[in-house]
Amino acid sequence: MTRNPPHLHAKPTVTAASWQGLALLTAAYTISFIDRTAVSVVQDRIKTELHLTDWQIGLMIGPAFAIVYSLAGLPLARLAERRNRASLLSWCVAIWSAMAMACGLARDFVTLFLARMGVGIGEAGGNPASHSMIADYFPENRRATAIAIYTLGAPLGTFLGAAGVGWLAEEIGWRQAFLLLGLPGFLLVAVMLLRLKDPPRHGTAAASLADADAAPSFRAVLGDLMRNSAFRHLVWGGSLVVLVGYGLAAFLPALLVRSYQLPLGQVGLLTGLVAGAGGAIGTMAGGLAGDRWGAGQPRRLAIIAALAVLPAPFLLAGGILSHSLEILIAASFLAMVAIYAYVAPAFAQVHALAQARSRATVTSVFYLVTNLIGLGLGPPLIGAASDYGARRAIGLDAAEFARACLSADGPPPPACSAAGATGMESALLIMSVLPLVAAAHFLVAARRYRQRTT
Repeated sequence: MTRNPPHLHAKPTVTAASWQGLALLTAAYTISFIDRTAVSVVQDRIKTELHLTDWQIGLMIGPAFAIVYSLAGLPLARLAERRNRASLLSWCVAIWSAMAMACGLARDFVTLFLARMGVGIGEAGGNPASHSMIADYFPENRRATAIAIYTLGAPLGTFLGAAGVGWLAEEIGWRQAFLLLGLPGFLLVAVMLLRLKDPPRHGTAAASLADADAAPSFRAVLGDLMRNSAFRHLVWGGSLVVLVGYGLAAFLPALLVRSYQLPLGQVGLLTGLVAGAGGAIGTMAGGLAGDRWGAGQPRRLAIIAALAVLPAPFLLAGGILSHSLEILIAASFLAMVAIYAYVAPAFAQVHALAQARSRATVTSVFYLVTNLIGLGLGPPLIGAASDYGARRAIGLDAAEFARACLSADGPPPPACSAAGATGMESALLIMSVLPLVAAAHFLVAARRYRQRTT
């Protein structure tokens, strides 16, 4: 890849400001996952009130958010290369918080879809700016752990979103729960405006915001990435893991409601424990493993990611087929540990492939593809597979199924509920094999990695 200007090679020094900045970035990431998780927990309430299919639920969870999140991320990442990243992040938090509140005002599928798009636009600038700042807060040998701490925002936000929104929806209704979601984000914006500082680029004042010419063009960055076989396989592997992780977090609540008839508060708590606690343990384990065995050896980072995700298919399939609530929760918890353990090593290798002035763009490209495939295609495909399995289980075509199971107000008939449970189990079983393919891509990425000369 293109050599960096000499003034960008100084290593960042870890200070109290580094940890304060990381804490605020992690808080923002946590709130983003609270907002994006809420829809999954209350999906059956929304489905019943708005008369939606699982495919429409999948569209609302996936493409409504993922397409704009991914596409808007690129221009916002380029803006982060040239402007104050702390200010950009503050604006993004304010936008996605307002649009999360707007979800509670939706009256039909279209208005809810548009509100979810607004959440995606706001969150699009969060990760590129945050990853770029983390790389300038911490040197390379501390970066995997820093990324792991930041990534803890995902499982923590998932837990708080699932458990909190599940409880709120049970107590005051799903619409009122959404209206309360924006408040933490606006409070954080106030703190960030006072305390979050944009660090010098790679620890040197010479890389100031005025030095926009130091940032390579998007065409140059994209050309480097497309020629890099290791990056391509990291993207494919990451996309499949994202599909499984988001798919499990998105549709486990529906499985618990339909197959085990659990109340919404308990569904939220169990989903939060699986995705939140399991994700947190996996994230930290992956970060520590990356720094312990991958420091100075970026090739090993992809191998660590591959080994991490290998147990997930067997755990997921075993839990679903057991038809035991206890086994399902335990297996899903361990599968989420395995899925999240890939994150920090994979991103640390992505950072190792990037120049100092292109990390936000490289991160955005990685998120663009993994989210378009994993989040954009995953939930609607799982939802469509669930609808198909439900129709086969009850012996109705699409039109007959809609009339019998979706048109009436109130809960669906018992036969429809049983068919919906069967369809969801089948869809999640199909999904469970994908981490095996992801592991193969990570191993190829490790084999084809070439040390960056910047």
